[in-house]
Amino acid sequence: MKIVINLFVLVCLGLGNLIAQTTVKVSNLKQLSEAVKNSNQNIVLKAGKYDLTELPKESRKIDCSGSNNTIDLTGVFVNVPVGSTKLGYIVVSGNQNVFKGATFEDTYIDGLVEVTDFSSYNKNRVTHASGLKGQAVLTVSGDDNLIEKVKLTVRGSYPYGYGSIYGIGKDNAFGLNKRCGILLKGKRNTIDNCEVQQRAFGHGIYMQEPADKSVIKNTLVEGRMRPSADLYLEKDPEDLPFRSEYKTEGQPIPKNVMYPLSEDGIRVYTKGGSVTVENCTVKKMRGGIRAYLASNATVINSKAIDCGATNFNMPQKGKIIGSTGNFSYAPLNDFRLSKSNQNIELTILPSPNAVGDHNVADVLGSNHQIVFHRADGPLDTNLRPIVVKDANSTIKNETEYPIILEETSSGNTVISFGKVTDKGTNNKVTQIENPKVK
Repeated sequence: MKIVINLFVLVCLGLGNLIAQTTVKVSNLKQLSEAVKNSNQNIVLKAGKYDLTELPKESRKIDCSGSNNTIDLTGVFVNVPVGSTKLGYIVVSGNQNVFKGATFEDTYIDGLVEVTDFSSYNKNRVTHASGLKGQAVLTVSGDDNLIEKVKLTVRGSYPYGYGSIYGIGKDNAFGLNKRCGILLKGKRNTIDNCEVQQRAFGHGIYMQEPADKSVIKNTLVEGRMRPSADLYLEKDPEDLPFRSEYKTEGQPIPKNVMYPLSEDGIRVYTKGGSVTVENCTVKKMRGGIRAYLASNATVINSKAIDCGATNFNMPQKGKIIGSTGNFSYAPLNDFRLSKSNQNIELTILPSPNAVGDHNVADVLGSNHQIVFHRADGPLDTNLRPIVVKDANSTIKNETEYPIILEETSSGNTVISFGKVTDKGTNNKVTQIENPKVK
């Protein structure tokens, strides 16, 4: 193996110091998995197609335990047959690494690409639905790492096709194997210019303790949706809707909503620290950018659309700046747990084909500063409301969507182009004819 000494400044992680790195060229996954255990290297895997099964069955994992490495996988495609491993297969446990350039794709051994027959899929659990025991495909547990230009296509969970209606934890109804995308558990880690195509039940990108100061930017997370009425077409006695008597939580499965087939796009859990999300897009996940449990969160120039539970929610003092969302299948923002003191600027995209009985937004919590911009184009005729339930917020609504100030609301200041109905007390309402009035 030819060795070349190379000096460079590792500015991408903000280290600012001159670090000597040895360039190490590798030509297969076994060599790669060995090289990443060492430190201070520029590791380059030869471009080409690889298969995770090239690694021994008991050790099908690329564990980047070394530090101060640049792991360059540009032009590399790694095929991961579903069932070839029960564990996440990429771990960055060292510090100050750059892991970049690869495409990893979970594939079904029978050649299935897009699941459309969920009955058949779930009956063939051994072949199709070998999950990862709740683990993510890629876990970053070290500090100050950069994951850059990595694409993941995540497949193979059970059950798949029903969202979370049969349970997401230990109390699941039929057994559960999740398969998630990227988990951040370290401090000051960055995901940049990545893509997660989530085709399994699990999160796209999520943060758990002791993660903190995470940055996610220029990244796409995309899942799939399914009309809830489709579940009534599964009539075989082995089908999960049939076995559940077409009920969820004791109630009939609704026929007028869309079920997200995965969990959240970008999610922070309790003690998952702070996060900055910039120039990201989340589509067709359960929750879009769901940061309400973060210690702090800032979302900048990002988009969350067509999600099944909510497109955005934020923590106490959270900020959304210059971002966009819709309300096709769930509220633009549900202000979960009534977190207060948020500063929010969102452009509302018309959603003429919206299904379900949700509002545009449910403003809970107090002392918010909120601006709702409208998208360019003709006025929407699907005028679902923005509902305000709490106190002392300032809301400027440049859109045609009406605002309802509920009886529990008080002390709010509302400037609105859309009609305002005030059922509360001591609210100050100003109707405007031009949505651009300051």
